[in-house]
Amino acid sequence: MPNANLYNAGLWIVGGFVTVDSPLYPVRVFYSLVNGSFNFTLILVYFAIYCLASIWASQVTKAVADPYLDEVFHIPQAQAYCSGRFDVWDPKLTTPPGLYFISTLIGSQYSPYGCRASSLRFHNVLALMFLLSYAIDCRGLITVAWKRDLNEPVRRWIRDARPISADMLHTGANIALFPLLFFFSGLYYTDVLSTSVVLGMYRLFLERKGARANSAAGLLWLYPVGLISLAMRQTNIFWVAVFMGALELVRTITANKVDFASGQPTPRTWKHMAIEKFQQYSHGNIHDIALKNAGVIDFILCAISIVVATVFHPSLILTRLWPYVLLLASFAGFVVWNGGVVLGDKSNHVATVHLPQMLYIWPLVTFFSAPLIIPIGISFLRNLASLLLIPLFPRLVQKYLLISSYTAIALTATLLAIKYNTIIHPFTLADNRHYMFYIFRYTILQNPLVRYVLGPIYLACAYMVYLTLSGPWRPGSSSVLQTKISNGIIQRQPEHLEKKDSEQGGPTTSFLIILLATTALSLITAPLVEPRYFIIPWVIWRLNIPSLPPHTKSSPAKQSRKRVGRPSDRVVEFIRYWGWEGHDYRLWLETAWFLLINLVTGYVFLYRGFEWPQEPGMVQRFMW
Repeated sequence: MPNANLYNAGLWIVGGFVTVDSPLYPVRVFYSLVNGSFNFTLILVYFAIYCLASIWASQVTKAVADPYLDEVFHIPQAQAYCSGRFDVWDPKLTTPPGLYFISTLIGSQYSPYGCRASSLRFHNVLALMFLLSYAIDCRGLITVAWKRDLNEPVRRWIRDARPISADMLHTGANIALFPLLFFFSGLYYTDVLSTSVVLGMYRLFLERKGARANSAAGLLWLYPVGLISLAMRQTNIFWVAVFMGALELVRTITANKVDFASGQPTPRTWKHMAIEKFQQYSHGNIHDIALKNAGVIDFILCAISIVVATVFHPSLILTRLWPYVLLLASFAGFVVWNGGVVLGDKSNHVATVHLPQMLYIWPLVTFFSAPLIIPIGISFLRNLASLLLIPLFPRLVQKYLLISSYTAIALTATLLAIKYNTIIHPFTLADNRHYMFYIFRYTILQNPLVRYVLGPIYLACAYMVYLTLSGPWRPGSSSVLQTKISNGIIQRQPEHLEKKDSEQGGPTTSFLIILLATTALSLITAPLVEPRYFIIPWVIWRLNIPSLPPHTKSSPAKQSRKRVGRPSDRVVEFIRYWGWEGHDYRLWLETAWFLLINLVTGYVFLYRGFEWPQEPGMVQRFMW
């Protein structure tokens, strides 16, 4: 049985990680105060998220004192570990015991209330604060790495004690308020802590010192953190090994590329062009361009170039990918030892191919991220209307035919997947306490034709999600439906706008390919449709969305030095700057939208319960 010293050591370990792994780390605060980059709003955001999550957890405990739904398995297991009974295991549990070990460290039997249901639920409030810290830092590392020099901005940011920008802070806060995460921060589920550890691994990957110095330094920490992530949930293997391993592969190839010049005249035939491209790719010059400038062919060329570059640099790549390969090998060993991926209840969790999972995710992302997507959708429709009003000419007809062929292929594949691979898991229809029960009941199960009618909606949502990830639109950019056409000639955008776009940065084709591949691996192997399965794909997508460019770069403080006005004018100026002129206004809409969803779903869970006829007196509650 754990003793008091173990409990105290656990508190010190967890408390140390909370302090060091957050923007509130004293050293970071000191340096930011010295160089004037400290953002006092940071304290307010942490305090606000903590208060909201704590209030939600306390209300859940007040209304539902006993374990509810899956907590019936999780809470007794954690309490057994807290009591030192590590030989106890509930065969109905499917995930590893990482959550219970963490809870044992935080609250053992020597803490009088450490392992009560209310205390165990509060552990997820702490996990949400971890997640907030990691999200803020990941957003900062991602945005500074988008600069032209991929190394120097990251070095400078870390050297300056990671100053927190308004975009980083607001994005991190919104991720913490994401309804699927915030809701389960009040219950004892694995999702919040699991996502937090994955983000911790993502941050280690992004800030790895060796990546900036083109060396293997910093790789050692990735393997143990990856193992901790796998101890939370098995499907994290796709994110800590496949996703980050593939990103490491691209980063290594790019850092070691050799400028190649064939010395031959400009190739005229497709054969000579193919040979020259192959030589470029073999030297590490992969075809990896910004999403906002990419077409379908660019994604194909990107995938081919990565494969070619990998084949020609095997030893170098192995020296950089060994932590991820070791994680995959460790996971494979676990699967062989366990006789499967899940620990218990294996009959109801058999891995299978379920392609429509990659269709269901897009309406979910569109719903939750509507404040980010709707402005992009409006811009898309305006550009489409302008394009349709242009008189036809050969180049435009060719573009129409190309878009139509791509759409037809995508729609055909979607309808085939719906027809031959739609799986309705028994759990989906067996429990009317989940929102997914009603979504399936009133959509694809309402009428056999409804599932096919939803096909174009899936594709439309997927395209809007793609455009949002590509970044803000600028009139005249080279993407389809954003092209400026004058007198029958397709014109490129002005050079100064191209330069501004490149400086702003954003995701590239390789990132989207890796994200889609990892999401597919993590989803299509699950027959059960659970909104919680989409949490990590959404978080990674959300962290990489470029913000709208500010209308002004001058802060209210700088402007006030230039002219002194009335206090009311300064207030108006402050609101305008932080509302829309110097800040992405969509973030405020996203915050309001998440708060509204959390308020509605929280109210329904707490005060709109119902009873099953077969279990009178037992209140059942709606949840994700």
